[in-house]
Parts: sequence; C-alpha cells; structure tokens
Amino acid sequence: MRRRIASGLVRSILIALLISSVTISCGMFGKKETVVTITQVPGPVRAAIEKVTTGSKIKSIEKIERNGKVTYEVEYEKEGKELDAYFTEDGTQVKAAQ
Repeated sequence: MRRRIASGLVRSILIALLISSVTISCGMFGKKETVVTITQVPGPVRAAIEKVTTGSKIKSIEKIERNGKVTYEVEYEKEGKELDAYFTEDGTQVKAAQ
C-alpha cells in the first residue's frame, strides 16, 4: 500500500515537473499559454465568444500572451466539426473559425 502511494506521488511530481518545463520553455520564446474558463475572460471577449460559438460545445479556451499582446484561442465543436477562433482583448475576432 505504501509502495503504491509512493509510486503515485513520484508520478505526480514528474508530471508537475514536465508541465512546468513546457511552460518555462514557451516563456523563453516570448509566448505563454494558459487554459482559462469562459468566466475568466474579459467581458467583451466573453460576449464575442458566446456570439461565435452559439449552438456549439466549447472544448477549451487558451489565453496566449506573446510580446506583450494577449489573444484568446477558442476550440469548439459545431455541427460535428472542430473549429478554432481567435480574439483580441477587446473582443475583436482576428482569425476566423477554421
């Protein structure tokens, strides 16, 4: 039992280290990606996301910070198709669904 707990703990630590190293490596290239929820995005972005994804299932939202600029990437499923859309902090869609 203790061996199983220790093994799980070691596995958890290794996963945490792996995730942090990916975040650090992205940061070294001037880019940081953070998974966020719809309630964590600014109001104008939320409104734009809700408008574009009406009738869809949102799979994920990422806040992308690069060179001092923030973009939100939304991955969603609509009518069986997986689509992506990108928005600036003011809610402007900068890249259409594809």
